[in-house]
Amino acid sequence: MAKDKSHCSGCRDDFYNHPGQHGSKECWHLNGARVVRRWRLGWWTSPVTPGAFVEVKTYDCHHEPGQFAFSKELPSHAVRPARMLVARSPSSAATEAEVKRVL
Repeated sequence: MAKDKSHCSGCRDDFYNHPGQHGSKECWHLNGARVVRRWRLGWWTSPVTPGAFVEVKTYDCHHEPGQFAFSKELPSHAVRPARMLVARSPSSAATEAEVKRVL
C-alpha cells in the first residue's frame, strides 16, 4: 500500500517523491517512515516567545533545515505558562476552548 505523501511537504527530500525528477519514484525514507507528533519551531522564532512551539504530525524522517526545527518533546520552559499553539489541520484540529485552556 502506498504511503500518504502529504506529510512530506516541505521536507528537504520531498523532491524525490515527484517522478521524472532525478530519476527516482519516491523518497527512500518513505517505506520505513512513521507518523509522529513533533513540536515545530521556526528558525527565526525565539523559543521563549508565547506560541513559538507548534504541535504538528509528520513523518519521523521529516527535516527542513533553514526553515524549521523539530523536537520530539516540548521543552520544559514552554510547558507552563504554555508557549505553544496547536496546528489547525484536519488531523489535529483544536477547538478555541482547548487552545484557551492551554494558554
